[in-house]
Amino acid sequence: TGNRMDRTIKFTAGLILVCIVGFLLIVGRNLLIPIVIAIFIWNLLNTLNTALHKIPVVGKNLPNGLSWLLSLIIVCGFVWILMEIIGNNVNDVMSVAPRYQANLASILSRLENHYHIKSLSSFDVLLKNVDVQAILLSIYSVFTTLMSSGLLIGLYVVFLFVEQLYFKQKLNLLFPQREHRQLVDRITTQIINDTQIYLGLKTLMGLITAVSSWMIMSWIGLDFAEFWALLIFFLNYIPNIGAIVATAFPAALALIQFQNWVPFAIMTSGLVAVQFIIGNLIEPRYLGRSLNLSPLVILFALSLWGMIWGILGMFLSVPITVIMMIVFSHFEPTRSFAILLSQDGKIKY
Repeated sequence: TGNRMDRTIKFTAGLILVCIVGFLLIVGRNLLIPIVIAIFIWNLLNTLNTALHKIPVVGKNLPNGLSWLLSLIIVCGFVWILMEIIGNNVNDVMSVAPRYQANLASILSRLENHYHIKSLSSFDVLLKNVDVQAILLSIYSVFTTLMSSGLLIGLYVVFLFVEQLYFKQKLNLLFPQREHRQLVDRITTQIINDTQIYLGLKTLMGLITAVSSWMIMSWIGLDFAEFWALLIFFLNYIPNIGAIVATAFPAALALIQFQNWVPFAIMTSGLVAVQFIIGNLIEPRYLGRSLNLSPLVILFALSLWGMIWGILGMFLSVPITVIMMIVFSHFEPTRSFAILLSQDGKIKY
């Protein structure tokens, strides 16, 4: 009876703790999101620095200061390109969104009148309830939020690198006992390695997908090809549904813009082929070895973090889940949760 009472108390305490943490994540999202984005950029800079040192021949002889400078230049260059694309395309895309929506409704109406298919009217009703401009505005708001918090995020990144210099020293002082210090060091090392592998490979695969898609869309002559390529790059961070949404937006625009099935079919086939080759053949070969996350858990994490932090939560759902699984795997009471989160039940600890 005493053991059962202890288990009940522990379960209740754990449930209360989860509720408190969830409440704080929702209430403190405006404070936490810039910090999380700063950690993402800090991790990305470390990943780039590590990757530069792994370049054959040149990497071994590359000075550490120069590699950090090159990593910073790459990230700053990417941010500059991001701002240019957003500044030059987003307002134009949102201004023509109502016209695109009206053209799509007109296409469905013509199909219904020509083929006398009454069931298409349901699509017309559904389309009228979908506000394309509102969807694009929500995506644009994510970018503007990041840009408006750019200075704060930059300061966080700088101080993260300052903390990085003294982390080992603080770790030794926090955990005087050797076995405890080794455990914490092992957990943090595994978290850093796994998240760097994920972010590095995901970023590389996203760039290849975006550039390949941009070449296809530019060849077809699709409007705002740079913007859609940028959207494809970011949506590829969202597991499972990201690739579907990334293909659906330019495909719908192609159908509306050309009002012809040939360019629509060519472009959509090309985008689907790129997503399939990279997402199902190349990426799992390298990424699957490092994550070992259950697809069902990924989908649930995507929904959960999307509900808590919106689109940014979807981007960060997989790294956060990987960190949780690593931490859970190193402690006996929570190891069962790590096994449930994993794909095959084999966890590293």
